[in-house]
Amino acid sequence: MVFGFGKKKTVENPVEPSHYQKEILLQDIPSIIKEIEGPRVLNILQEAKQLKTEIELNQKNIHKIILHLESDNLKLDDVDKNLKIVGIRGKDAVVSTIKKETSIKLTNIERYDDVIEINNEVNQILKRIGDILGLHTRVMHVFARKYADKLKEEIAKLAQNRNILQRLINEQESFKSSSFTILENIKKIDALRIEEKQKNQRITEIINEKDETSNTITRLEQEISELRSKSEYREFLEIKKKIGLLSGEKQEIKSKVSSQFIKISRPLSKYSYVSSFDKPMKKLMEEFILDPYEVISIQNKDALVEILQATAKSVVAGNVSVKDSDKSIESIEETIERLDEFLKLKNAYEKKISDLEINLDVFNVKVLETKEKENEKARTNLIDLQTSNKKLEREISENKAQLDTAKLELERDLTHLNNTKVIIKI
Repeated sequence: MVFGFGKKKTVENPVEPSHYQKEILLQDIPSIIKEIEGPRVLNILQEAKQLKTEIELNQKNIHKIILHLESDNLKLDDVDKNLKIVGIRGKDAVVSTIKKETSIKLTNIERYDDVIEINNEVNQILKRIGDILGLHTRVMHVFARKYADKLKEEIAKLAQNRNILQRLINEQESFKSSSFTILENIKKIDALRIEEKQKNQRITEIINEKDETSNTITRLEQEISELRSKSEYREFLEIKKKIGLLSGEKQEIKSKVSSQFIKISRPLSKYSYVSSFDKPMKKLMEEFILDPYEVISIQNKDALVEILQATAKSVVAGNVSVKDSDKSIESIEETIERLDEFLKLKNAYEKKISDLEINLDVFNVKVLETKEKENEKARTNLIDLQTSNKKLEREISENKAQLDTAKLELERDLTHLNNTKVIIKI
């Protein structure tokens, strides 16, 4: 005989919901759960108290068996001395442990936590009794068989009562777990509803913004059209066209200047490294080398002549090495002589441009440019609003799908919990 009194696996039979259907409001669910839980807990407490009485009776019965065992010499005087010692020690150990365990006073049941506590206490009692009997199985079977059988029978009753107690706890813990899942699902549904409401509100705002933006675009396009239809604007465009045509003349002048300065670029560049000019003159020389057309002016003429003459002197003195010094000096002198020609061409071109640009004031183009920029910005904003609107509509559709799924899960869990088909009104 083996003394084993472990927990028996409790299997909950699925509850078939009744055909009765009940509609409830989402906000009423927490109070409904409390209404269901209250009687359940009271019922558990009542059953647990009855089980405690039976368990205490089991303890007393086991205690009586142990007392009888304690007073029985088990005819150990008739056996071998060594066996007698083993028998006595085994008997004393079993008696001592089980007397102690059956004398334990169980927790008084006032609330659900006390039920859990008693269950733990009974588990420990069964474990320690099982351990000591298992340790001395041979002694009990050989010398105290009748007591072993009685103990097994009574401990089995104790284990059975413990199993019933465990089932009550398992059912309540399952109820609490289901309740927690339901309450969490309610929070999820509330969050989804708030989110959907906020997104719908945002869509309403976007629709209003789209209408305002479309009206703004219509207004701006009308204003732009009116500005472009003015005779002053047509005159402005003609002037801009003439200015554009003059760009070819500028390129011709720049080409003439560049062609001349290419001839002296080598000596001029080399002189820039050895010149003793101050910083302003050095800076002017660098700009002169990079873009002679832009630097040539009446204000700069004397300084440019000074730079060119100093370059020529440096070539003559041999400070600047070139392949043909005579030709370089000739080109520098030619450049100095042509400065006035270039100045005249440049000034004539700039005067034409200046005269035309003065006439551009016939139309305030900045007003048109400002409205065009505003129109472009409004169109970009309208596209962004349309994109945001589509995104929100997609998110709301996904939100509704999640909400429907959460509602179905909630109805399923409540139906199982309440044993009644539940329809939730949101």
